[in-house]
Amino acid sequence: MKKALIFVVSLFVFSGCIAQAGELGNPAMLIKQGQFDVGFQWSYMFKQGFEDYDLKRTYSNPPPKTLPPRKGADFENDQYYMATLTYGIIDQINVFAKLGMVDGGSWFDYQAGNNWKGDLENNFVWAVGAKGKVYEFDNGPGFGLAAQYLRYDNRKVKNWRSLETGETAGDLGWATDDHLDYWQLDVMANAYWTIGAFTPYVGAGYTYYKVNFSGKWTHQIPFYGQVGYDASFSNENGFTALVGLDADLGMNFKANIQGTFVSSTALTLGISYCF
Repeated sequence: MKKALIFVVSLFVFSGCIAQAGELGNPAMLIKQGQFDVGFQWSYMFKQGFEDYDLKRTYSNPPPKTLPPRKGADFENDQYYMATLTYGIIDQINVFAKLGMVDGGSWFDYQAGNNWKGDLENNFVWAVGAKGKVYEFDNGPGFGLAAQYLRYDNRKVKNWRSLETGETAGDLGWATDDHLDYWQLDVMANAYWTIGAFTPYVGAGYTYYKVNFSGKWTHQIPFYGQVGYDASFSNENGFTALVGLDADLGMNFKANIQGTFVSSTALTLGISYCF
């Protein structure tokens, strides 16, 4: 068990450079029919890239000149803290659920001469999914499929700051009231090989995530009035690649580490107990 713990910690240290992961659950591999697995999973989302989008602005007092609607966006540095529960329906099929908090992220909003950064407030998040074994060779590799749906709603965006001048929206006289809904769907295929207490795996698949955003900025000077905002946008790249490792720590404890790439860049760590 001591060697297993040292190996998992070493992987964490060396994978720090690999930049919502956990698409295969926690643990990533299957548990037996009738078993439960409870655990905790932490994910650090280095970056999520979005396609350019059209921001609809509604003015109570239309200005003589308005900004073009086309903008770009990235979410960076989100952290997910999730309790996980997995159940083995049969040896070949598991279902899982997660719930917890997402916190610490930033929204970078891009437009020539009008770039902003907003703080994404902490919010409740949940996910459900299923995974199954397609085929496993005797003493050889195995292949599986997994799907996950993740969602949070009414997440607030605060402390907008201009990236050109460093001024906040409040410095410029604006009171902001912005929030967004987010959902994500992952469908993954993976290949794995169990070697003693360790199961390394690689995977690839399709990811789609979408943001529905609305907000209102009200100026302290009535002449400038209010500006309403409305937009929807989705991920820039739908392909997802992942690489990870499950480790059996003994005494029914399992650990997992995973890196996710392309559609987003993330690192996930998990630990769980099976009974």
